[in-house]
Amino acid sequence: MPERDDASVRRIHDAFSQRNFRRDFSRRGLHYIGLLDENGLKVPAIVSVDDLDFIRPPVICLTDPEAGSKGQVPHVLRSDGTFCYLDRKSVVLDRYKPAETIIQCLERADQVLRDAVRGRLADDLAEEFGGYWCDGEVLVDLPPSFEGDAKIHILRLDRYLEHKTIVVSHDKSRFAKLHRRNTGKDPDPGILCPVVLVPPLSFDPKQSWPPKDLAQLNAWLKKMAPNALGSIEAAFARTKDLHIQWICLSAPNGRFFVSAEIAKPYRTPEFLKNRRASISRTLDRIPAAVEISGYVGVPADEGYVFSRNLGHMKNLAGKRILLIGCGTVGGFLAQHLAQSGAGAGGGRLMLVDDDELQGANLGRHLLGAPYLTWNKAEACADFLGQQLPHLDIGFSCDSIMKQLAIMQRYDLCIDATGEEALSIALNDYAVRKRPDFPPILYTWLEGNGAAAVGFMSHDPDLACFKCLKVELAGEKRFRLLREGVEIETARNLPCGDAHYIPFPVSRAASAAGLACDMVLDWANNDERHRWRSLTMDHRTANEVKDGNPKRVVKCPACGGSA
Repeated sequence: MPERDDASVRRIHDAFSQRNFRRDFSRRGLHYIGLLDENGLKVPAIVSVDDLDFIRPPVICLTDPEAGSKGQVPHVLRSDGTFCYLDRKSVVLDRYKPAETIIQCLERADQVLRDAVRGRLADDLAEEFGGYWCDGEVLVDLPPSFEGDAKIHILRLDRYLEHKTIVVSHDKSRFAKLHRRNTGKDPDPGILCPVVLVPPLSFDPKQSWPPKDLAQLNAWLKKMAPNALGSIEAAFARTKDLHIQWICLSAPNGRFFVSAEIAKPYRTPEFLKNRRASISRTLDRIPAAVEISGYVGVPADEGYVFSRNLGHMKNLAGKRILLIGCGTVGGFLAQHLAQSGAGAGGGRLMLVDDDELQGANLGRHLLGAPYLTWNKAEACADFLGQQLPHLDIGFSCDSIMKQLAIMQRYDLCIDATGEEALSIALNDYAVRKRPDFPPILYTWLEGNGAAAVGFMSHDPDLACFKCLKVELAGEKRFRLLREGVEIETARNLPCGDAHYIPFPVSRAASAAGLACDMVLDWANNDERHRWRSLTMDHRTANEVKDGNPKRVVKCPACGGSA
């Protein structure tokens, strides 16, 4: 590759020379100094090329962001003057044409700069407002339309003392469970944080930004969000002793937090306590006594978390789902269901398994060594509760056969055990309880992970699980394994340990993905194909078309029912 790199560097150098940029040899690497929009605004910049594959575009830093504009412009990050001119996720740069790519980038930067200075990027400035405002982030565990009093909490979401997260919520946040788990203590009561609905927020790029004291903040609020003017002072008046106060400006272009801190010289009992009732007037007289920091809100409420990946599809919020079997396939499926919203919005995800996690399971189970000897259902519930504290997840360590009646309390039951005898028994119970019984989704792997299968049973006119193989020793209705293929089995110990079927962990995850897709289709009233398969080893498995198999008249489970 050195020859290609040398040729690329020469072409890059020629391209910069065409634009009258000169190389900066005082710095290591490819850095060029010149002017953007050299015939107009003449804004000095340094362009750094640190990726000859152009996965990352050249970095452009404006050495004087006010040149040609008499003030800051959109797309300039305030920390180091980095100029945002290209979205790397939407524009692919050509690594095979380095010279043309450099010219393309410089011309794009020229255009963005000209539009910014001429005021054509007002929408961009509002869209990127957080980049100019942010001194940090706040996890927002609030509904999108929330207005009123919330609380700021400082929580530890993991076991590391130095890791602290700012969370805003109304009443108690689900994230408080993680704080208690990691510290053994309840979170502090929190700091009052009024949430004020305001218009889209922006600022005049020619003015000093961001506000650093109360006077500057109020001058900006007076223009951009007059209804929020005085919110900081009012919040201070409503609290006791604290020298810090928060408000949230909830705008269509984001949630932006103001952290206001009384400067050290003014943190006296006279100022903080004796004059508390009149602190608003006091702060008005000496606004420089309050230092301002800005934080950007990051959505973390359950509605956002469980809907952002699904587009127009409904998630599983509000559904009551029973998952039987938390083994290799069931463990991954539990995670998929949780990430799809099962257990959110008043719903519940119930996990059932009577087996324990053993060392032999670690190579292909969702869970790892910290959960050894735990019951699998309890362990999965604990793990998912840490990852997604929003959810209502329950567990049972008993066999489902000891508690069959609970199945009728749920909207959907899933059998992910892969145990044919158990599936036959569950199917028989479900058929006998029709029509007052929820759908059951059976999911399993064929052979040594050669194919994954999902089958939804509910409609009395269509096949039940037993219809897929009427005679226990007979042929399966859908022959997925090729003729002559034998299933490999193995044992971890010479005795006292049941045989198991080896298959790669990827096959278990794929089976869980297929089952989750079917659950989401069920939640969206799309049940066009009740029987589906996914072929993963074409050497040993046939491809079978998805469909809706009909009921078999001679089926011992449902053959006599209409």
